[in-house]
Amino acid sequence: MSRGIGIGRAEVEMGEERDEEKGAPEEGAPAGLGRGRLKIYLGWAPGTGKTRRALLDARALRAQGIDLVVGWHEPKGRRDLDDLLLGLERIPARTEARGGLLLSEIDLEALLRRHPATVLIDELARTGGLSGAMPRWQMVELLRDRGISVITTLNSLHISELAGPASQILGHPVGEVVPVEFVKGADELVLVDLPPGELLSRIREGSVFGANGKVAVRSPLLSERTLFQLREMTLRFAAKVLDDRLTRQGGEKGIFERVTVLVSTHPESFAPLLDYGSTLSRRLGGELLVLHLEKIPLWGRWFGTRRPLPESLEARVKEAGGKLSILRTRHVPWTLWRFVERTKTTRLVLGHTGESHPWKQSFVRSVLHHFPRIDVEVVLVPTLHPLLPETGEPPVAELLPPSVIPSRESRGRFTLFLGAAAGIGKTYRMLQTAKEQQEKGRRVVVGFLETHGRKETEEMARGLPAIPRKMVPYRGLILPEMDVEAIVAASPELVLVDELAHTNPPGLPAAKRYQDVLGLLGRGIDVFSTLNVQHVESLNDLVELQTGIRVRETVPDSVVVMADDLVLVDLTPEELQRRLLEGKVYPPEKIVSSLENFFSTKNLTALREFALMRAQGSGSAMGRIARRGGVVLVGVSSREADQALVRRGARLTERLGLRLKVLLIRETEGGEVDPRRLRQLVESLGGILRIETGSPWEELFVKHCQEIRPVFVILGQSAWRPGLESTAEKIARKLTAYPLLIVPLDIRDHRSPDSAR
Repeated sequence: MSRGIGIGRAEVEMGEERDEEKGAPEEGAPAGLGRGRLKIYLGWAPGTGKTRRALLDARALRAQGIDLVVGWHEPKGRRDLDDLLLGLERIPARTEARGGLLLSEIDLEALLRRHPATVLIDELARTGGLSGAMPRWQMVELLRDRGISVITTLNSLHISELAGPASQILGHPVGEVVPVEFVKGADELVLVDLPPGELLSRIREGSVFGANGKVAVRSPLLSERTLFQLREMTLRFAAKVLDDRLTRQGGEKGIFERVTVLVSTHPESFAPLLDYGSTLSRRLGGELLVLHLEKIPLWGRWFGTRRPLPESLEARVKEAGGKLSILRTRHVPWTLWRFVERTKTTRLVLGHTGESHPWKQSFVRSVLHHFPRIDVEVVLVPTLHPLLPETGEPPVAELLPPSVIPSRESRGRFTLFLGAAAGIGKTYRMLQTAKEQQEKGRRVVVGFLETHGRKETEEMARGLPAIPRKMVPYRGLILPEMDVEAIVAASPELVLVDELAHTNPPGLPAAKRYQDVLGLLGRGIDVFSTLNVQHVESLNDLVELQTGIRVRETVPDSVVVMADDLVLVDLTPEELQRRLLEGKVYPPEKIVSSLENFFSTKNLTALREFALMRAQGSGSAMGRIARRGGVVLVGVSSREADQALVRRGARLTERLGLRLKVLLIRETEGGEVDPRRLRQLVESLGGILRIETGSPWEELFVKHCQEIRPVFVILGQSAWRPGLESTAEKIARKLTAYPLLIVPLDIRDHRSPDSAR
């Protein structure tokens, strides 16, 4: 029997800043050579399926000949989990009688004597209360030090960093915690997701805590709002962990927000800037960094009088949840630039007073000259005006045209299974969930299924009736496509439609498969579908920046947002690369090129982060849209590059709970971009396009901006050219009543060698 956790060479690259002398065990390596690996299945509440995933993983490793034992399984009274335990070697627990009760805990000594290659330990945060027993996470560390790899499960509310927020959500303290650094140091962290509504149904049915498990009538776990909050908290945490890993792997910044606010010692500007940065970072679910730069006089570091921040201002930073940094420097823009680079800041917040000071000598102008060469968005905040308002109640019709999205009252329920890449298990999970619905008596059919020759997927699809495909002639070929008319004629309650981003061949009523899905939903049919995150329209530019690949087939954000349930199907880059090497994703001739390009660890880590962030806020989507208030105004010209601004604006509006408006100003008719194509993009992102013609551009834009009264204004900034003032600079001088977000355009073309990471 083999030793080790069954990890190939590709997986070893994921090690997190560990001692190189310890290394990581290779597949088949004897135990004791190198430190054992740690894989954590992370759930956001009991019942999300983390123990099931861990047991399935254990059985797969055992089938590969890996020496695996079960060190602890938490009894849950569930038949499906008991069946998965059959055939796995179990190490008996250590027991102790106390006060008439029989307590039990992991027998660490027995595990060390047995010394398997891998051990499964369920419920990492639990403790049996035996005298002298150490916390389970410390047991895991000891096992790993002895060369034993560990697979374990954990609910996110038991992570030390999340225990406080979770206690507030649940209304009672979380008693058992695991250090956050232990979790972040795991070699693999897999998020196990489930729609909050489905988990609530499972809890009420008794399928989570077993037939005899009881949940108090007033338990917070019986509140869908509570479950939603726990899920959001967990998604943000996992995304931040991946963002940290991505930057250490040499990737571009991810989309986890790090907002840096540059403050001075003047209370009249300090307070609004800090409040703004705090509100922005909180709404974006990101991290708040506060920076104070103290300039060193020309006559030297030791002769100037220091003016530190008053203690009251430092206390305000702490109350706002920010991290304060104070740096002394002779060259303020350069030091600010380096701080932004080092902290991977995504948004830099500066105070702004426009033309009240000589513009050519202003600090803001200096920043706008330097910063287009690095990927950071500069937010210019008027220090004397109100900032982000509370959300209002705009009409839904203003955001999503009725012709695009069927009304919620008449349409079927839409469930979207979202993954980071091909081969991650979206289709399998969709089929598995569909079979559960079939067992409950629902009429389920397969409208379109792409198995890619994967035996596990084909096996899972057995027993589900499939609608025959429609044969469509195209350029001398016969293409098997989804037969929408036949699906409607079958009158199912639920239909499965794989590959939502697929483009239909000419001759079919709809150009895109998502349009077919909208039609089925409009007829009252429930739909399950699958999507890879790189196909989401608003992420198109980010995906290209991270991977170097422009994805041509996209799905509008308005379609993704309308999903009633968005299920995140997560898998680590290592596991996906292993599947690729085993031929379970692509044919053998594509494996090497895939690993070297799109399926590199860096790319897959970035895509996982995108998927986690995209899943945030999902569920009851139409209700969320109806609660939006305030406008984000994006200013564009007829340049092709400005479409990236529209996508960035869409991501920001969704995460801030605002509305998107795009103002296109053309000096003359025509241009690089067809207005009809731009309108299609804007409407697909749930926005409204307004077109004006005239010049000069900046004066017209300021005029219309004053009419629209936006919460946020977004403009693009190209690389600075000596002697020329950019359009963004011209508007920044004049538009001082609204926060102005300056976005670097064509970032790759403008980076200089000394600014490359």
